[in-house]
Amino acid sequence: MTERNATNSKIPARRKGRERRQAILDAAKATLIEKGIEGLVLREIAEDMGITHGNLQYYFKTKNELLKSLFDEEVNKYTSGLKEAVSLTTSREGRIAAILDSAFQVLEEQETKLWRILWGVADQSDDLAKILQRENDFYEETLAQELVHIVPGASPQRRAHYAGFIRMLMDGMAVLLIYEPTTSPRYRALKNELVAFLSSLLVEDQ
Repeated sequence: MTERNATNSKIPARRKGRERRQAILDAAKATLIEKGIEGLVLREIAEDMGITHGNLQYYFKTKNELLKSLFDEEVNKYTSGLKEAVSLTTSREGRIAAILDSAFQVLEEQETKLWRILWGVADQSDDLAKILQRENDFYEETLAQELVHIVPGASPQRRAHYAGFIRMLMDGMAVLLIYEPTTSPRYRALKNELVAFLSSLLVEDQ
């Protein structure tokens, strides 16, 4: 086999590896949403997928490694949606609305349950607390970068504080959605008030 043919033969194998890895993440996400953290057992996920436990561990050696990759994927989706929404606007008010709208869109999806599960167990596990901190830090850093275009006169530290503040408010809304449906008048009212409050706060810091 020539060097070129050997290289070409590796491409389907790499693609298959990426697809297998993604399939494991998708299966883990579905299990975590349905059964919680205690129901996430690598051997059982492998059995459900029709692969060996060793095959699964080729991609994710431990449960925490799988969780880290899973939440990395979720926060990347979150931040990608945020950047795309902001890129479609030109005014300061439009950018503020885009940041908040993208956050609420994520909050109202089923995947928000993943974060509530992680919050619930991070207090009992240093490893899971580190995963939570990693994802929060990444989101806040991305948000602070977008705030440069909204509050350009603010210092980097102040923008970082704004990003943390927004993230904490959104976490609170995610907790509210445990028992309050998105269609309820109370949720809609709080959502509108939060948008108005943050818009006013950020516009005034000019």
